[in-house]
Amino acid sequence: MNERIQRGQETKRKIIETAIALFHERGFNNVTVDEIVQRTNTSKGAFYNHFRSKHEVFAEQFKEIDRFYVHHLVPQLDSNKTVIERLTLFLDLQMDYIQEQIGWDVTRTIYEHELSTEHSSYFLDPKRPLYDILLKLCEEGILNNEFKNSFTADEIVAVLIHAMRGLLYDWSLHRGKISLVGEQKKVFKVLLDGLRDNRMFYNE
Repeated sequence: MNERIQRGQETKRKIIETAIALFHERGFNNVTVDEIVQRTNTSKGAFYNHFRSKHEVFAEQFKEIDRFYVHHLVPQLDSNKTVIERLTLFLDLQMDYIQEQIGWDVTRTIYEHELSTEHSSYFLDPKRPLYDILLKLCEEGILNNEFKNSFTADEIVAVLIHAMRGLLYDWSLHRGKISLVGEQKKVFKVLLDGLRDNRMFYNE
């Protein structure tokens, strides 16, 4: 990698980290591109070389969130545990991370950005690492007869994703005044209980 490309990547990383920190600190709508540029000691030209608007920073934030899932959450899942137990832990860790590290205002803004008709939504990208994590777990769960055989792995993943979006949207509507972690425990317990094949557990 030549020096020019490396400098460009470092500038982009600095803009992302600073912008996200400002959004957490003051709220998305209260932060301007001018302020981001000033805090990063860069220029508007440098900012717009990487992003068309401050909303585009969220595309990178999405990738950061998925990378966090892959590198920090998945390694905490004990392969000796059942898939249901691993899914439960993953969802606990995921929602705790979003609640404590991302925050409701940034989450709300991500949803606003993804509802734009000007671009395709990252939510729907089948290559998202989150989908791959869930799909592998669900395929293993079906193989181990942990889930009812009336569901495919893709169908189970779709249900899990729909529940995640609903929880995050509802949390955003409440402006973070309810516990995302607490609500997800209730919702996913009902959901996973409905998906599990109880014959396996009765025979243990």
